[in-house]
Amino acid sequence: MIQEPPASSAAPNVATRSPSAPTGVPSVAITSPPPGPSPAPRPAHAPGTPFDLDEAIDLALRQNPDVEAAAARIEEARARVGEATSAFFPQVMGRLGYVRTDSPAQAFGMILNQRRFSFDLNFNDPGATQNVRPEIVGALPLFRGGQDWQRRKAAELGVDAARLEREALRNAIAEAVVAAYAAMLAAPEQVAASRSSEQAVRRAIEQARAQVDAGTALPSDVLSLEARLAEASENRLRAENAVDLSREALRVLLGMSAEEPLEVRVSSRGDAIGRLPLTLDDALETAADQRPEIAAASRSVAIREAELAAERAAWLPRVDAFGNYGNDSSDLQLAHRADNWTFGVAAEIDVFNGFRTRERVRAAQSRLEAARQAERKAKLDATRDVRTAWLTLHEVREREEVSRRALAAAEEALRLVQVQYEAGAATLTRYLEAEAAAAAARSRAIAARYEVRRSEAGLAKAIGALGRRDTGDS
Repeated sequence: MIQEPPASSAAPNVATRSPSAPTGVPSVAITSPPPGPSPAPRPAHAPGTPFDLDEAIDLALRQNPDVEAAAARIEEARARVGEATSAFFPQVMGRLGYVRTDSPAQAFGMILNQRRFSFDLNFNDPGATQNVRPEIVGALPLFRGGQDWQRRKAAELGVDAARLEREALRNAIAEAVVAAYAAMLAAPEQVAASRSSEQAVRRAIEQARAQVDAGTALPSDVLSLEARLAEASENRLRAENAVDLSREALRVLLGMSAEEPLEVRVSSRGDAIGRLPLTLDDALETAADQRPEIAAASRSVAIREAELAAERAAWLPRVDAFGNYGNDSSDLQLAHRADNWTFGVAAEIDVFNGFRTRERVRAAQSRLEAARQAERKAKLDATRDVRTAWLTLHEVREREEVSRRALAAAEEALRLVQVQYEAGAATLTRYLEAEAAAAAARSRAIAARYEVRRSEAGLAKAIGALGRRDTGDS
């Protein structure tokens, strides 16, 4: 069920020629209403009622499975920041060790730690000795050449990159919702157009049969009309199937189950696509500023730079404070007199590690170069997307106008030919040609009208604006 808007609904953006477009590129100026006060918050969609485009996009951006998966990846990136931050805190752990030996040197040390030394002890043969040591061990990194700081910086940038990737996904999903929504609106109109054509042919068949009975027409005329009826019926069946297919496509995008009802209506408030740039130059500049893929690629470069700095820091010495506190006994009978502790600072530097650090640095440099090329490609892709969307929008607006004129001409031609055919002044072949042309013109006009909305959504996606909606995500 498709609900139509009130007669006073605002028309969509109108395309006009603009002299400021670059040479060689058709110019389409997308005019929008002048800026006004901020719109009131959109009311929540009432369950069981048809969706308008705003409500469909909002729901998809809240509960589409891909968006929810992207939110989970953001949480994963945040957890990695916490993991990287842990390197700045002391590391404390408990340990329980058991050792048994008859080595004189080790046994003598155990006996000393257990405070059981006696001059009666045979140092050369103390016998089998065991030691049980519960202890607390701690370490604190004092200097690692900036490795920990750079890794935490890379993790923080990873959160930004994950957010931007979700923004790019939202942008793509919003465009897909607009396309599915337009298809769901167009499909019933195509069904109605196909049924109208089918009914016209049925009326012609009835008239032809009457003429055959009267001896003024041949039976082959009826057969030709019945063939045309079969074609019209086939078109109707395809159009009816397209209604269900478009509904299922939109249902998946909205993250709705098969049991939930889904109907759409034409929005009578606002424009879900938003304001579009007035010139191609403005569109390219907007895409460079807010296209999430470009920003995400830039974050990836910064991440690789931080990772490279962390690998280079491995050339520098590392300084750690360490300590432990424990108790030694032969039978786990703890006594305060057997407590002991150790605290100290240690510095170390890799003198030779089989060229591992050098190769890790070289690998990080290669990853950085790959990220820089990916950023360059993202910018080129965004420019191509904007230009393609701009040219496509120009084309479909022209096609819409052409299809509107073609439909008016085809319907008038069919009307005249039908009058002539009923009066016997036109052949059946001419009537079939006129009826088929009118049916095709209706289908093209419907498709062209909704293709404009899809192309507007394509341009909004290309500049990175379609998914920029407040859905309460962080």
